[in-house]
Amino acid sequence: MENIYNAIKNDIKSHPNVTLSILGQVREWKRSQFVILSDIISEYLSTCVLLTSDRKLNLGVTISAITLQRFFENDYQVKTHNDLRFIKTLDKLCLFLGKHDLNNYIHDRVNLTEEIETHNDLKVESIEKDLIINFCKSQFDALMDLPKISINKISRFVYVESPLTERIRVAMEEKRKNNLVIITENNRSNYEIFGMTKISDDGKLKVIKTQEFWNLLFMDGDQNTYIANHLNTQFYFIKKFGEEWKIWDNFNPDYGQILKIN
Repeated sequence: MENIYNAIKNDIKSHPNVTLSILGQVREWKRSQFVILSDIISEYLSTCVLLTSDRKLNLGVTISAITLQRFFENDYQVKTHNDLRFIKTLDKLCLFLGKHDLNNYIHDRVNLTEEIETHNDLKVESIEKDLIINFCKSQFDALMDLPKISINKISRFVYVESPLTERIRVAMEEKRKNNLVIITENNRSNYEIFGMTKISDDGKLKVIKTQEFWNLLFMDGDQNTYIANHLNTQFYFIKKFGEEWKIWDNFNPDYGQILKIN
């Protein structure tokens, strides 16, 4: 994901609205330059055709100079994946770059990379395929255990101290807090993995892209039902710990919203 963040920064700096402004004449951006950048992006978002009324209410159409300066100057940190506010900021930056959201930016960026790089003929090995399939099944099994929270099965496929494990734990706690149980009779809750593509493999880190559809039905203690239908692209980052490959993280900025009950 560090590569994606750096790509966003570079694409913003090369955006015509930026290069044709006074920012295009400044090599090193400081506080005053980020104030100008904030105005440029906010002005663009205010008339962006990709922003519907509902999305404007949800995302907003402004990004503060302080937020922009932090994004450009701070080092990449994995823990920022868990911050919904930061994900919304990334969505707005990607809108400025002509994409619908961060997922769309990543999808197009990865497709471009696959076209221009020489390693796009990498094949997904059975061990990698089984790891992701079993991980998805363990997530579904954990939902079936609600209101009990059990991630023991998940830990067989995901490193226990990974950011992904923590996100799953938080999401499960939220469901228990809302007294949610999953309804599986007549296959009313299900999921499907459409395909897998290996993006990269350097012997220490493997990146696998999947297409997944999750169709979930929940019920609370008052018999209210909640439906989550979500089709998206995910990126799994698989690392080797000792002699065993496990999932370290996956990138899915919508994860916290897929099953979120307001």
